[in-house]
Order: sequence, then C-alpha cells, then structure tokens
Amino acid sequence: MLTDHLNIRKMTESDYIFMTKWLSTKEVLVFYGDVNSPFTMEQVKEKYEPRVRGESPVSSFIVELNNLPIGYMQHYKIKAVDQKAFGYLENQMIYGIDQFIGNPQLFNKGYGTIMVNHFIDFIHNTTDAEIIIVDPEISNSRAIRCYEKCGFSKVKKINNENNFLMEIHTSIS
Repeated sequence: MLTDHLNIRKMTESDYIFMTKWLSTKEVLVFYGDVNSPFTMEQVKEKYEPRVRGESPVSSFIVELNNLPIGYMQHYKIKAVDQKAFGYLENQMIYGIDQFIGNPQLFNKGYGTIMVNHFIDFIHNTTDAEIIIVDPEISNSRAIRCYEKCGFSKVKKINNENNFLMEIHTSIS
C-alpha cells in the first residue's frame, strides 16, 4: 500500500469540490475546523480562492494518491510578531504547516508521514525556511505521532496549553 504513488501539487479551482467534501467530514473537522460547522462550497471558495489565485501568503496544495486527491497541505511564513510570541528571534525564517487526509479510510496507514516528509523536503528546497513548525492539539495523538516520526520535536504547550508547538530544523530534514 505504501508503494503507491503519492504526489503533492498546487491547489486549483477544480479542487474546491474535494475540499467541500473533506471539510464536511466529521473525522476531519475534529482537528481541522468545527464539527458543528461543515463547510459549504461558498465557504470553501471564499477561504481558498485567494490562495489559489496567489493573493494570500498561504500556499495551498492537494495531495494525490495514484492521481486521486486524498488530502490538503499548506505552508506560510510566520509573522515576526508571532515568532517572538513563540520564543523565536524575529529575523529567523519560520514557516508553519497544516495538513489533513480527507478520507478517514486512509487514516493510520502511514500516508500522513509520507505526506509530511515530502512537504518538509519541498519547503526546504523551495523556501528560505530555517525552521518548520506545527501546532497539533494535545489530544491529537495520531498527528503528534506522525510529526515525531518525521523528526519534529515538542517545544512547549501553547494556546492555553491546548496545543503543542512542535518544530523541525530544515537543515536536518
């Protein structure tokens, strides 16, 4: 199964249908949204259209398995003021990432680890990132386990101790 072909590509307008489906799935919304507020197509367009058009500092990507969309990934440069709040120097190049697998049947099969490892390499090769951070909810043990497998380390608890700030230095990825 893990020998299947996994690809990460830029998100396009034709992906809104997948995002609408995924962002209406309880298992996805538990950690990536609000379970009581599934996204409509209009909400997906409103949020992701500026990203697709390059009008947002957030770069959005779709993950494909054997040419079929299975998930979403994004990266963005952390603002200097936020870097300082997290305990980083303002002149450091810190990027944040977020991602999810949209099909719950693909959870716990190793695809998340492959996705994140590919994304770390992609960010390392295409940006000036020195450190990549993630902030999973402390209760999201599946995500934390995935990030640790990819080389992320827990730095501290943030957001009223509801999330871990985790980091990886791109020079060791």
